[in-house]
Amino acid sequence: MSGRGTVYASTVVHRPADESFAAEVPYVVALVDLEEGPRLMTRIVDCPAEDVRTGMPVAVRFLRVSDEAALPVFAPTEPIAPA
Repeated sequence: MSGRGTVYASTVVHRPADESFAAEVPYVVALVDLEEGPRLMTRIVDCPAEDVRTGMPVAVRFLRVSDEAALPVFAPTEPIAPA
């Protein structure tokens, strides 16, 4: 898989589902359509929540959560235009 895709839909989480995410709120959860077809639920990183848009091109990154595990997250592939 290329690791590239586009944002299909997104929402901003203001109340963490678990206390382990409390320091990270608000964060963006999104459905990303991968170039190869599958749709994946993930987080959008390195982008202000208000700038995440449907159709925005993104690429995978890996967020290390422990010595043994990393989660796929996605970041914009194009610069975000100032509002």
